This record gives sequence, C-alpha cells and structure tokens, in this order.
Amino acid sequence: MRILSTILVTGLFLASCSNEGGKKEERPEDYKGGNKVLRIAEVNSPISIFPHKLTNSVEGLIASQIHECLVRINPKDLSVTPGLAEKWEISPDGKTITFHLRKGVLFQKEGLLKGKNEELTTKDIKFTFELLCTDRPDNYHFQTVCKDRLVGANDYYLNSTKKDIKDKGSISGLKIIDDYTFSVELLNSPQIFLEILANPVASIINNKVYSVKKDSTNVGLGPFVYDEKASNNKHIVLYKNPWYYGKSKDGTSLPLIDSVIIDIVASSEEALQGFRSEKFDLITAVPSSQLKSLVEENIGEFQGKSPRFIIEQRPEMLSSFYSFNVNKPPFNNVKLRQAFNYAIDRNRIIERVLFGQAHGPAENGIVPPSFSFYNSASIKGYSLNIEKAKELLKEAGYPDGKGLPEIQLLVNSGNTRNNSVAVEIQKQLKANINVNITFESVPAAEKFYLEVKGKADIFREGWVADYPSPESFLSVFFGEPVTSDTSHLAFPNTMKYKNPEFDKYYKLGRDAVNRDSSSKYFLIAEQILINDAPLIPLWYDSNCRLINYRVKNFHTNALRYYDFTQVNIDIPTK
Repeated sequence: MRILSTILVTGLFLASCSNEGGKKEERPEDYKGGNKVLRIAEVNSPISIFPHKLTNSVEGLIASQIHECLVRINPKDLSVTPGLAEKWEISPDGKTITFHLRKGVLFQKEGLLKGKNEELTTKDIKFTFELLCTDRPDNYHFQTVCKDRLVGANDYYLNSTKKDIKDKGSISGLKIIDDYTFSVELLNSPQIFLEILANPVASIINNKVYSVKKDSTNVGLGPFVYDEKASNNKHIVLYKNPWYYGKSKDGTSLPLIDSVIIDIVASSEEALQGFRSEKFDLITAVPSSQLKSLVEENIGEFQGKSPRFIIEQRPEMLSSFYSFNVNKPPFNNVKLRQAFNYAIDRNRIIERVLFGQAHGPAENGIVPPSFSFYNSASIKGYSLNIEKAKELLKEAGYPDGKGLPEIQLLVNSGNTRNNSVAVEIQKQLKANINVNITFESVPAAEKFYLEVKGKADIFREGWVADYPSPESFLSVFFGEPVTSDTSHLAFPNTMKYKNPEFDKYYKLGRDAVNRDSSSKYFLIAEQILINDAPLIPLWYDSNCRLINYRVKNFHTNALRYYDFTQVNIDIPTK
C-alpha cells in the first residue's frame, strides 16, 4: 500500500523494460494498409458483443468501437456530449427531450446493405427503441435503458410477444417528428437517461442487418469496423471506418489510427509480459504482486531518458464483492450472511493480497466513494469483528461452524488475483469462524451461466458503473424483474435477490426529480441492502494500467469509458 501511495497521481512516466530473452516481436500492420495499430490485452473473453447482450467491460469496450450512441461521454470529465444526436433540448418540466440527429451519418457497409450505405434516420431510432423494449432472450438491457424510464415502454414490453403487430402498438413516449428529429417522454431524471444513452447497450441498430443476423449483428455506426475474417473469440480485429462521421477540430477524418486489435490472454501476468516485449500498447490491469517490482525496476532509469511507457493508477467506479445464493440453504439465512461479513478482514486482503492496489476496504456498502453528491461514508457496513461473527453464526444455528455444509465459491479465471483473494478468504473463514469453503476458477462465460442457474453458494463479482450514478450499483439488486422462472434472466440481478423494502426506496431514488432527492432515497436503499447482506463488499477498486508512451491523447477515467477516436500513435521515423 505504501508503494502505491507514492504513485497515486494521474500518471508516472517510467523507462521501458528491456526485451527479455530474444528478438523483439515485429509490430503487425493492419491488413487494410495502415500502420497505426493500437494493440490491447484483456483477460476476460467476450461472451457476446451485441449491444443488448453485453454483460462485462471487455464486451463493452469492443461494442463501443463498432457501434455508436445518440450521445457520448467525454472521457476527460464524464460529461455528456453530442454523438449521433448533434443537439437536444429538455422541456421546462424536465419530462421531454427532443433530439436532432446529424444528417449524412452512414451505417458501415456490409454484404446485407446493397449499393450505397444506408443513412441514419429516425426509422433506426424507432427500430432500436422498440427492439430494446421487446421481450426476447437476447435482450438483457430493457431494464437498464427503458423500463420505468421511457413512457409507454413497459406496456410495449408486455405486448411485444403478441403475433399481430397491430396488438403490439407503439411506445407512446417516443414521438417521431421527421426523418432527423424525435422526442422521448420520461418518467424520471433526464440527466440520468442521457448518461444511460451513452452506454453501448443503447447503440443504434440497423433493421435490415438485424433481421438477418439477430444478435450476431456487428454492423454499426461506430468509428471502427469489425473484421469478420480476421477475428475470433481470442483475437478481435477492428479497422478504421471510412464512413465515420467524426472530424477533428482541424477537419481531419476520425479515427486517427488505422486499427485496434484486442487479444484475449490467459492471465494478467501474460498481458504484462506482452507489454514488456512491446507486443501490447495497453493493458488495463497490472498484476498486484508485480506492481512494486515494476516500479522499482524502472524508477531509477527515468531520469535523463525518454519515457517509454506510463503507469497510471486512479480510483474507479468499480466495486469488488462476493454475492450469496440467497435462494437456497444455507444462505437464505440472513444471520449466516452477516456472520460471513464480520469474519472477513478486508484490510488484510488489500495489504497482503492486493499489495495496496485498491482505493480502500468496502466497509461502507457497495457504492464506491466516487460521487461527491453521495455520502457513502454514512452507510454502516461491516469490518472485522470475530466475536460478533461467532455470535451470529451461533444464532444462525451453526455454533462454531458445526452442521454447516462445505461452501462452494466460484471465481472467474484469467486473473490470478481472483484465486489469491479466494485463498485468503478461505483461510480467514476457517481461522476466524471454523467454516470450510472450497473454490473453483472457471471462465467468465461459464461462471455467468452457473450463477444465473444458482449452481454454487457464493460468486465472485466486480461491477463497473454503466453510468456515473450510485443507481448503477444499486440496480444490480433491484428485484422487481425477478421471476420464479429459472430461464428468465433479470440482468443485472443475476443472483435473483428480492427485497420489497429495498425495491421501494430504490425506485424512489430512481424516480426523484434531482440528485439530492435521489441520493437521500438511494442511501436508505443501500443501508437496507447492507443490513440484509446478500453480498460481501470487499474493496473499492483503484486499477493500474500500463500505456505505451507512443500512444497519444488517450484518456482513462473512472467509468472505463474508452474513446479511441482521437487517439494517435507516434510512428518512429527511419
């Protein structure tokens, strides 16, 4: 922790590591002829990159390059800026937003789009919102974008499975004014709705391509085109979209680079090794165990030499936690869940396992201290209290752990940190309350499936905010959409937690007219959640990234919103 406190600045410039053992790997040139290639290493494999099925940040990273939204997020300050909509007006009562689309914006060309590229018009807006409000297996984000937000969305969703199109009706709150103008009538905050519209789950979809490819649709309006021939699940190739509308201040067509390549590697250690050998320009997580040595190896070489890479660490809108399977024994017992929470030494995990690479222990709930308007410190959470844990364990009917079956924990593979944390928690629970747990490390896609089916007792989780609001974190536990149908996915509530009291205050916060009111209700909802303990909050993340110094004008942020449109790459002159 102390070593990190010396580099908690926007960026620390370090000299490069030497290439270890052998010839330097040649940098690939994009097959389209360009040589400005940004190569990124990620650990988690994407399950789907179709906007309505996104479930993790890697999928969002890829999808947000292929597709485009009505609005964008400024990566420097997280403010909402124009995207496909060049401007908008909010009515005096805050209930209606009128959007004006850019003219001449073209969908990427693809075999299904014969002849000229199709121009974006409000027919695409209508199709996209209706698709988001359709009850279908490939739609995870009706709740995220439209449910209880857009007037008429709930009714349309209920009628969407009817065979007769006349019976489906229309979304009453969506008004098409002309080919480039439309309005939406809202039930709650226009600011939150605008922020949600910047998330790739709200990308605008082309009707013709979707009608053929469904959730395999990879044709969008974004700055990069998905290379179908060169890409697979472990190697994603995106090349510059020659039809992209974006221009720089001097009129140069965006993006400035030729391609983005995302390689899915087996571990964060492999990603670091690839960065050292200059195979990758960006890795989004440095192994905690190697961060100290990485700094110590290079800090002495910085003076008097040109920096070759940047190490950057900042707090993120990201919380790491474990969730309980609350729908079956033994964790349908609140006292047992509370006992586990009191038995965990979060500071020890940060010091001994994460080597200080965290913003702090999650002792004040699930919402990280990233929002100036939200008093997260007022939430009374859990810190180590072994006597209290033992008392609750006894009250739960398992004195000294007796009678409690062995507990199964699932973590996602690809990051050794997940395994190291699981080992530490395994030790702590055994030493502190005499409870045995086993854990298994499985690929993210398999873990997601097993969690939805409730096939273990505890699951490792990490949640990055979809939009810059406490609501995004609390939405993970909103129970109204949860049904007894095990095939029905109420994403993001994959644990299928239900608490009517929590839901009541969550909705009051969601529907409040301003941030002060919403924060008041969200704080009540969060305290109800923490008291009920369907999760073990562990820490608030402070992730560390490595960026090759030749990558210019790349801005990281707490939301992990990556905009590569104005990124440039220095090419050495021969």
